[in-house]
Amino acid sequence: MSPNASGADRRASADQGRDVGETAGVMFATGPGYEAPAWESFAVAEVGAAAALAGLLVVAASINIARIIELPSVVSRLGGTLALFTGVLAVGTELLVPGVERRLLGAAIAVTGAAVAVILVRLRGVENAQVEYRRPSLVVAVVAVAAALFLAVAGVSYAAGAGGGLYWLAPGVLLAFGSGLVNAWVALVEILR
Repeated sequence: MSPNASGADRRASADQGRDVGETAGVMFATGPGYEAPAWESFAVAEVGAAAALAGLLVVAASINIARIIELPSVVSRLGGTLALFTGVLAVGTELLVPGVERRLLGAAIAVTGAAVAVILVRLRGVENAQVEYRRPSLVVAVVAVAAALFLAVAGVSYAAGAGGGLYWLAPGVLLAFGSGLVNAWVALVEILR
């Protein structure tokens, strides 16, 4: 290590191979989980998939709209699913905005995930879930809220520069799409049983 090395370089070397960086005197982990440009392809794919799945949900609901409107719990379920797909679309879009400062981008992702979780809980009515929903439906509702919380954790972790960063998006998106597809199936097929 040269005597002219920056403080961050000396600390990085002292951390025995741990990847760290420094912004305004604050230590951050580095690597793909903390580099938004590395997630561009992921974001593009998720924006496209979320938009397509939201469209599928609307079409599925419109096919059986007369039956769906008779069941307020199903309307809430589908509204929550649309909010979840919109949240994934929003997070992907936030990742695609170039040059956004790490903490600001992390905060935006965290707020999006938290807002979707609140919407899901409010729409699905956790206190009424055992009365209005069958057990599989309750599991899907819990998975949807977990997906939104994973998005929020990704934002917090990315902003803090520790804890995995944007890698938390992957399970959040997978759970969002899984629970959303189950709900689209309900709107398209199960509602007629």
